[in-house]
Amino acid sequence: MFDMHEVTLSSRDAAALAALVADWSARDDSEQAAADHVADTVYGARVIADRAAIVDTVALGTTVTYEELPAGNRRTVTLVHPAGADPSRARVSVFAPAARSLLGRRAGARVPAQLPDRSIRELSIVAIARDGAGHAR
Repeated sequence: MFDMHEVTLSSRDAAALAALVADWSARDDSEQAAADHVADTVYGARVIADRAAIVDTVALGTTVTYEELPAGNRRTVTLVHPAGADPSRARVSVFAPAARSLLGRRAGARVPAQLPDRSIRELSIVAIARDGAGHAR
């Protein structure tokens, strides 16, 4: 589990994620566990009123480039509502394991990851783009 104190969300993003979790009807136990993890992330996050102050933070609708460590493979994905997920277009549900690890983190952060591919131990956030503005570290 990662340190929740490193997670920062705007009040708007926290409200959107909380509403998503509250309205979501999980199809199975693993999906419910993912929704619970997102709820725990929102609950434990540092919430900031001014969304503009945290444009370099991963949130719903954010496009993020990250590196899988230790191998160094780079991926660029956009975090979306689960209903809009489309892996062929790099649109990943916020309930996906990588998305849950990245949510609320800033560019430059290295976070532990619990992914199906156990050889990936950490994710390093290389760049974040929100509403057309990119931020890299």
